[in-house]
Amino acid sequence: MKKITYLLISSALILVSCTKVLDVEPAASISSETAINDKVGIERATIGSYTALQSAGLYGRNRIILGDLAADNLKWTGTTYEYYQIENNDVPADNAIIEGTWIAAYDGLNRVNNVLYALGRIDDLTVAERDKYEGEALFMRALFHFNLLTYFGGVPIKTAPTLDISNVNQARNPAGQVYDQIIADLLLAEAKLPETMPAGRANSFAASALLARVYLTRYHAIGDAADAVLAVQMADKVITEGNFSLVSPYGALFEGTNSEVIFEIVFDAQNKNRLAEYFFPKSLAGRYEIAPSDDLVQSYEAGDQRLEASIASDVESKVYGTKYEQLAAGSDAVLVLRLAEMYLIKAEALAYSNGNILTIRESIDAIRSRAGLDATTADTYSALKLAIENECRHEFAFEGHRWFDLVRTKRATGLLGIEEDYTLFPIPLSEMQTNSLMQQNHGY
Repeated sequence: MKKITYLLISSALILVSCTKVLDVEPAASISSETAINDKVGIERATIGSYTALQSAGLYGRNRIILGDLAADNLKWTGTTYEYYQIENNDVPADNAIIEGTWIAAYDGLNRVNNVLYALGRIDDLTVAERDKYEGEALFMRALFHFNLLTYFGGVPIKTAPTLDISNVNQARNPAGQVYDQIIADLLLAEAKLPETMPAGRANSFAASALLARVYLTRYHAIGDAADAVLAVQMADKVITEGNFSLVSPYGALFEGTNSEVIFEIVFDAQNKNRLAEYFFPKSLAGRYEIAPSDDLVQSYEAGDQRLEASIASDVESKVYGTKYEQLAAGSDAVLVLRLAEMYLIKAEALAYSNGNILTIRESIDAIRSRAGLDATTADTYSALKLAIENECRHEFAFEGHRWFDLVRTKRATGLLGIEEDYTLFPIPLSEMQTNSLMQQNHGY
């Protein structure tokens, strides 16, 4: 961890306007001790934490691409060899993309921990303001840790900022402890956050929605029925209390902030993502680094509106993903949590814990109806599990879910033909070389 510690000593603190979370001036890396000393400093540091989510290693590019490329939704069509390694599930420890995810997540953790560390000495905040900033930081800390957990398994938990480099070696915490930390942070965030926030900033329902995802993931990992119950409860809370609604038609989801979005990463001309560039073919001025797999294209049912809203072809008949279209501006929002996932989390938790079949079917059909499809014909638990898997594949294509869905349900080994060891990625070589307490994942 020494290599990234030097990057973490100073948080990137971003100036923010009063109207938009990421309508910002260029970033400036300045010392947290001199910057976070009043309400203005806390606001800047919080925006800097959200900005960490925009990095190429996270939602600015590779969290989205990797989640479909490591599975069967995308194929490599470009020149970046590291993507070829990911597509073939033959990822060495020196893969730069995997290293980038590690560095970006720990950079983000350091930023939010600086916010939490500083809050105790800021005296010009109201109770509500203090709760809001603490809740936002805790939500992001949980999200950074959860991303790391789903990539690597147990990882070093970071709940304090790196203020010096005298003792930066840190061993991995077991996965169970990482889950516990994530859940504790989200429960506190849920209690402290307001129910509504500007686009791109977490509210209490974002914490509830992420809790639903975390409980479902832990249920599959350890098999405790209580986690399935909690996943359903959190999903139901968002569905019934969150004032969200499924957007129709499906393609409208990607045309701007809407009633289905629970939490999104906002990008703009000053803080771009390169997703459209990587998805678009060269005939449309993209670099065509990745493309929808033939298997995905052929897997849609006739009449599924999600196919036309997600995939197109150019004049050379090259298929490409269309959920990100702002090639020049790079301003497409990245949807991290949305209402459709809550219906499918509820259905999956019930299907895998032998819940009410009618309720499972109703949750699936809410998603199918919006896609223009008839009600599901699945009526057994095994058929319903497969139906949920297929709905997730088509509903969240190119949103970075597929790999993590298959790993979570332990379907990756059979469907993708890989060994269990390789459902986790290697700890980056740079971390192995500089952190004397780090242990590599088995098989690498």
